[in-house]
Amino acid sequence: MAEMINCAHRGASGQAPENTIAALKLAIKLGATMAEIDIQQTADDQLVLFHDDKLQRTSDGRGYLWKQTLDQLKSLDVGKWFSPEFAGEKMPTLDEAVEAVRGRLKLNIEMKMHGHERGLEELVARHLQHLDCLDWCFVSSFDWGAVDRLGALIPELKAGYIVGRGLWDDELLDRRVSVLSLEKSLVSQERVHRIHEAGKEVFVWTVDETGLKQQLKEWGVDGVISNFNA
Repeated sequence: MAEMINCAHRGASGQAPENTIAALKLAIKLGATMAEIDIQQTADDQLVLFHDDKLQRTSDGRGYLWKQTLDQLKSLDVGKWFSPEFAGEKMPTLDEAVEAVRGRLKLNIEMKMHGHERGLEELVARHLQHLDCLDWCFVSSFDWGAVDRLGALIPELKAGYIVGRGLWDDELLDRRVSVLSLEKSLVSQERVHRIHEAGKEVFVWTVDETGLKQQLKEWGVDGVISNFNA
């Protein structure tokens, strides 16, 4: 049985500000083998790491990210909200994140869809192909249609659906994706077995409980997404 992947949720977000280079570097230091990051489209069609549609929870900015240009977003501090230790941390682009971890950490790139995207799938496809990272990155989203569209643009891309609480459907076993990323309440040993029988990998989020991590490992889960990776 392959070793279960320890995937750092938004980087090592339990110990560093989420979706930052600092969080990715800490994930590497703590022994994670993969990090999950969130990407969004800026007003000038750049790709940046950020989770929320609004800026205020994890930066000193205000308003909606999709209304801001990259230069405007780069002027924000995305670290000091977490701790003074991280003051001055800047919002990274997807390209900066990929280069920061290349050769040291795989990436699970989540496309965040807030309803104001303009050809996001095409934009992501261009960046991934330019970055030459398809063999160690995969893309996932709660928007399964967006995943399908991206997969049509890059057939060799490893892609996955994120499946939230109450959204499981056996029809997912027949969909043409490589990964099903399940909210932890959806996971059972039988379901893991069925997903594997369908030729797909199983990731589980968000798992911070040591006992549950061990159980999922025994069930053969391929990866757990956790805020704490030590």
